[in-house]
Amino acid sequence: MTARLRIRLRWWKYPVVAVLAVGALGLALLALQPVGPEGSGAPKTPYPTIAPAPRAPTAVFLGGPTTAGAGASGPATRWSTVLAAAKGWQEISLATQGGDIVFGVTPDNCGSSSCPSYQELVARTVELNPSVVVLAAEMGGKNVISPDAVATTNAVFAALRVGLPDATLIVVGPAAPTGLDDARAVELDSAVRAAAARVGASFVSLLEPKVLDPSLVAGDGVSVNEAGHAAIAARVTTALS
Repeated sequence: MTARLRIRLRWWKYPVVAVLAVGALGLALLALQPVGPEGSGAPKTPYPTIAPAPRAPTAVFLGGPTTAGAGASGPATRWSTVLAAAKGWQEISLATQGGDIVFGVTPDNCGSSSCPSYQELVARTVELNPSVVVLAAEMGGKNVISPDAVATTNAVFAALRVGLPDATLIVVGPAAPTGLDDARAVELDSAVRAAAARVGASFVSLLEPKVLDPSLVAGDGVSVNEAGHAAIAARVTTALS
């Protein structure tokens, strides 16, 4: 082989080696790229995206002794807590052991703390900004059928609607636990139902049909027992389904 031929062959060898080297580098880089689903052409995300779990809606419960848990063995079995669990709500109970916000009846004794007025309870509820407000119209053994009581009922509902325009308002009507107050309970039920309608609140009756019977009433003739709490929770849950 002549010197000129050897030089010519050496001149062709270098471009070929360069091309091969560039090709090998390209294949290596391609192999390192994440691959998406077949045929999608999109790169695969190296780590899955975890969306935060949705928060449970907050529900504030307002009412008297029964809503606060009188007659139940503990908070877990009171009707408001049972209802909140069934609906997937986070419960906040502002119910008082005496009196009733719906009728502006302030309890005389709240234990170690002072008893809040119904205006204070409304303000506290608005401050919490819940998704749901449940108001229980408890009779509490008092004659709450009077112009002042009905006016207070309308004022409470109106204040909550103005303060919480997007919240779901649910009003639970009264019950007649002893049977002696049936006529008064029906009158009260009608007044509260009308007040609820004025602010677009849902109304759940405990009288149509009557949810309580003597077996569901505690020994004091006013409070409901454990089974009574379960019955009220079941009635409200069914009505809201």
